[in-house]
Amino acid sequence: LQTGGGGMRAAMTPALGIAACVAASVLYGLAANYTRKRLTGVAPMALAAGSQLSATAVLLLPAIWAWPEAAPSATAWGAAVLLSLLCTGLAYVLYFRLIAHAGATNAISVTFLIPGFAMFWGWLIMGETPTPTMLLGCAVILLGTALATGLLKPPARAAAAP
Repeated sequence: LQTGGGGMRAAMTPALGIAACVAASVLYGLAANYTRKRLTGVAPMALAAGSQLSATAVLLLPAIWAWPEAAPSATAWGAAVLLSLLCTGLAYVLYFRLIAHAGATNAISVTFLIPGFAMFWGWLIMGETPTPTMLLGCAVILLGTALATGLLKPPARAAAAP
């Protein structure tokens, strides 16, 4: 797969994409716990704004480096601004409020549900057919989420007699 713009050509391998997904998952988990431990009492709006501004700073140079030869249209810029404000910005405000009120474990557990909802919306909107393996995966995710949040408790083990 070749990507690039503005004269840049870089070979991308699936391993790089997989590594990025794994790193994002690990960092997402660490961030929720760090937020709960170190940033308790900070307003969710301030946390959301700070995370978005720092992400912008980190991505600014790569964005300039990979700038496309043809400038994006006003519609594309408008769509990007709406997505960033409504989908990302609002979601972060809600997420940090959730960490403050429900705890890091419960807040991050909602992300476990993304594959199930993606499958549901794919079926409902795009007519995709869920496979038995996909449904089994969703069942495992729901079971794991219920266990992680304490909604479902494993059976207690009997104490061994001395």
